[in-house]
Amino acid sequence: MRPVIGLLATIDNDGLHSVVLDYVHSFEKSGAVPVLLPYTDSDEVLSGYIRLCDGFALLGGLDIDPSHYGEEKSAECGEVQHMRDKLELSIMPKILVSGKPLLGICRGAQLINVALGGTLYQDIPSELGESFPHRQTVNKYVHSHPATVIEGTPLFELSGTTNIMINSFHHQAVKKLGQGLAVMATAPDGVIEAFYSTGEQYIRAYQWHPERLYRIDELERNIFIDFINKAKEQKEKEN
Repeated sequence: MRPVIGLLATIDNDGLHSVVLDYVHSFEKSGAVPVLLPYTDSDEVLSGYIRLCDGFALLGGLDIDPSHYGEEKSAECGEVQHMRDKLELSIMPKILVSGKPLLGICRGAQLINVALGGTLYQDIPSELGESFPHRQTVNKYVHSHPATVIEGTPLFELSGTTNIMINSFHHQAVKKLGQGLAVMATAPDGVIEAFYSTGEQYIRAYQWHPERLYRIDELERNIFIDFINKAKEQKEKEN
């Protein structure tokens, strides 16, 4: 049977929940049943989400409130979504205890980093300069810049190369890595583009959007397939 993947997606400040179809299709085509997990402040319901799902994915979206990593909000920090922050930061400890596979994409990668004690650049241009563009203006379904993959990492095993092309739609990024995390890939300016957990739990995080390149790039498809295969293993282990 297909593993169930819990999606933590956009929750705006009116409480509207939404998920972009590119994510849904990428998980479906890779062999999973994706389900959108709605906001709750019930610990019992959160625990129910953990029992229901075989893996979890934190997806793209707006900025994380800097108070969660010990900083005041700068003028360059964008809009934040408090309900989403609260849900994701509340369920993260339970996901970590469960040992179930976890995938982070763009904002989701940043949230994983913050939950594990890391920090973020609130705004790359104002903190690191404008020398390298991390917000592409071309078609969002094409590559926009190269990234260097570190040998010996899980991403190197998937890609088989140290040089890949990715897309880019962010103005924030990992500053200090959280506990137990290691870099898998960097942009030409040194910004972290992918990281993973060095522990036993499968945690993979990508600053770019593989769901938008799924149709044209084998590596992006393998990112989803690798995650879902791990969720299948988790499902079989528990049955």
